[in-house]
Amino acid sequence: MEKRSIAVAYAVPLILMAIVLASSYALGDGPAVIFRKVLFAPVFLLATKGLRTFFPQHLDRTRSFSTQAEFQLLNALLLSAFLISVGPYESLRIIPLICAFAGMAILIAGWNLAFFWHDRRRAQD
Repeated sequence: MEKRSIAVAYAVPLILMAIVLASSYALGDGPAVIFRKVLFAPVFLLATKGLRTFFPQHLDRTRSFSTQAEFQLLNALLLSAFLISVGPYESLRIIPLICAFAGMAILIAGWNLAFFWHDRRRAQD
């Protein structure tokens, strides 16, 4: 890896961790909760990178709509899990928490699929 790639590889998780730290502190979380949330940030990045091993980016343009939908749903589930884990959701009961998680995942996947479909149609024209 070149020096710039190494710097980015370290900077991105550290920046995300700093954002999670600042937002958790602003939410009034205790030190142990903040620590757990901050630790989850690089795990989220590794999970998304791992998902890309099953859905390589260089195949995005030729991937079928159903496979792209699967990727977008899995990616949305990861992002939703991250947002639920670091967000202000500790006081929610289980049913509203599940609904918030599912709602986020559906909105994120739908949003990304709409952009994918729009780009695919525009490329065909």
